[in-house]
Amino acid sequence: MRAHKFSLVWFGNSISDLSKLRAGYIGSERTGCAASDDLPDRPQRIAYTLQQRDQKKGAILQKYFVEMKAMLSEAFRVLRDDSAAIVVVGTSKMRDMDTQTHLCLADIGATMGFDVVGVTRRAMDRNKRMMPARFGKKNGSPIEDRMHEEYVIGLFKPRSQFISR
Repeated sequence: MRAHKFSLVWFGNSISDLSKLRAGYIGSERTGCAASDDLPDRPQRIAYTLQQRDQKKGAILQKYFVEMKAMLSEAFRVLRDDSAAIVVVGTSKMRDMDTQTHLCLADIGATMGFDVVGVTRRAMDRNKRMMPARFGKKNGSPIEDRMHEEYVIGLFKPRSQFISR
């Protein structure tokens, strides 16, 4: 939302509508009702470990993984057989814990039926990213600390094993 809220206003959304929109975003920090869904071992374990440190942050992470599972399920449904999907995700630390988002999403994609072709780290040029870079002294800003890399996850939907007649 930080990166495109002004565009949303320019396209006709009111400022008061932005918080309602943000609440519906994947990864929003509003937990509402507790998200529960069957997740692969790694994302489930990481969310549980974070919940031991901070109940709310753990619930937010759990909700994110559940929402991404729904998104990947829908991507798998609409893609043609023998098609690729690319997911680009940033790193995330919550309560000084690496959430291994890229590995968790790869695991979730695999449970949806995708073949995981690979997960690759990509360094971000701090002068060309959407979020502003700070120059001079490092101020220890959490967003500045984590906005140096992203991961590209390659997923492939194989040919269906079922023959339609």
